[in-house]
Amino acid sequence: MSQRRLEKMSELLRETIADLLLLKSKDPRLKQVNVTGVKLTADFKRAQVSYSVFGGTEGREAAKLALARASGFVRAYLGETLNLKYTPEISFRFDRNLEYAQHMAEILNALPSSGPAEPD
Repeated sequence: MSQRRLEKMSELLRETIADLLLLKSKDPRLKQVNVTGVKLTADFKRAQVSYSVFGGTEGREAAKLALARASGFVRAYLGETLNLKYTPEISFRFDRNLEYAQHMAEILNALPSSGPAEPD
């Protein structure tokens, strides 16, 4: 299996799942979910979907519960929409990269700013 094909399929799954959650889901908790990536196994049988959530900790917990309930719905939709030999099992994982980037930006902004060093 080529790495290029795996990357293309992962991106296709990311786009399809993101559209599904935003446009076709009836659960308002899922509309706050941003799908950041999909890690697909080489045999296409399992997909780990990374997501972030707009909102605080309570929004994250609500989205986690909603995604756990919607995993079967997502898998069924992928099976109907995409022409795949196997429809992958879907699992969701919270992506902490956005929080980490925001934390690092706060730290950098808190550092005292010093002008350019003057030569002696």
